[in-house]
Amino acid sequence: MITRREFLRGRFGASKGNSQTGSAEAGGETMLAAIGPTCIAYLQNVVCRSCGDACDAQAIRFSPRLGGAALPLVIAERCTGCGDCLPVCPAGAITLAPAKTS
Repeated sequence: MITRREFLRGRFGASKGNSQTGSAEAGGETMLAAIGPTCIAYLQNVVCRSCGDACDAQAIRFSPRLGGAALPLVIAERCTGCGDCLPVCPAGAITLAPAKTS
């Protein structure tokens, strides 16, 4: 069965590959979402939760701060690297970057 979210994103014919179960990989490396400094919550103190709303894995949380808009934070353990958050960012502040290994 197709979900409403898949239908609205035009994925009704796509298989449920990496975006639902595993991490995206490029060249053998696991990719994770990274939010850059051009995020409007950082620059303009604007409340924007588009990336968090688009994330099925709920990997983007928002850290509240006094006197300002909540700042987005990517939880690496939850991020699947699917890229659903990329096209919805009005500032283009989100990229996929290789996961940092410790």
